[in-house]
Amino acid sequence: MNDRRCRIGRWMVLFIGLGLLSGCQTLSAPAPTSAAGGNALPAACRWPAGSADPLERLRATREALESQGYTILDTDATLGLVSAERKTAQPGLGAVESPFGRTGFWGGFGLGGRNGYSLGVFQNFGGGYNTDPVQIERVSVVTPEQTTLVDRDSVVVDYNGYLIDARSYNQPSFCQQLRQEIDTRLNRAAGEATP
Repeated sequence: MNDRRCRIGRWMVLFIGLGLLSGCQTLSAPAPTSAAGGNALPAACRWPAGSADPLERLRATREALESQGYTILDTDATLGLVSAERKTAQPGLGAVESPFGRTGFWGGFGLGGRNGYSLGVFQNFGGGYNTDPVQIERVSVVTPEQTTLVDRDSVVVDYNGYLIDARSYNQPSFCQQLRQEIDTRLNRAAGEATP
């Protein structure tokens, strides 16, 4: 009788384990290449382009991005594309690896030794002055037909060029603000054009 209970217990554990594992599989994220994949844009980052002249839309997009501190990297009138980037220092993020923080412009100090105690001071003009990592945000705004699409990503790189963080940065609030600025500039241009 005990042997039968053990077998039933083993089978129950097996079925419960399989049920839990299959439940986790059904909750997995969509494939990156699917329509609702990993890079799907939020609804706020796609909107109808409207009836404005494509060159006016391109100019308004460029001005809206420049007003937010972005540097324009590329524009293409045939594609309706504006690409821009913005670099922002991340102060304090570079002090994570050193217990003393930044060593400063003039050098630093060290403690330790092999067979006793020693104290050392080094002089380094300019080394370690600006060791804060930099966040690089890249934005692409494209209006190929009648829909405007906004895609933004963020990369954080330390002063040696090592990647700290990289992610998609498509935030609906950013897209809504950008859309309002573009529409404001287009309405202003349309108001100036009509006598």
